[in-house]
Amino acid sequence: MSMTHFPELTEKVHAPRALHIRFPLGRTFGQPGREDLQKRILTDMLGTARLTEPEILRRLDYKWRRD
Repeated sequence: MSMTHFPELTEKVHAPRALHIRFPLGRTFGQPGREDLQKRILTDMLGTARLTEPEILRRLDYKWRRD
């Protein structure tokens, strides 16, 4: 299971299971202190890891929130 900011590259290397999230680099799990969001992303990650189909790339629709 991997998280990616570069879905095109992830598809080219044929990762078995990956999640794409459109957050800034280094902020894969969201803003500091956003435990609610971080838990949701981890839950999505665990759910995807259980899938048995090869080369799954799920795109998460979370939006980066600027405070």
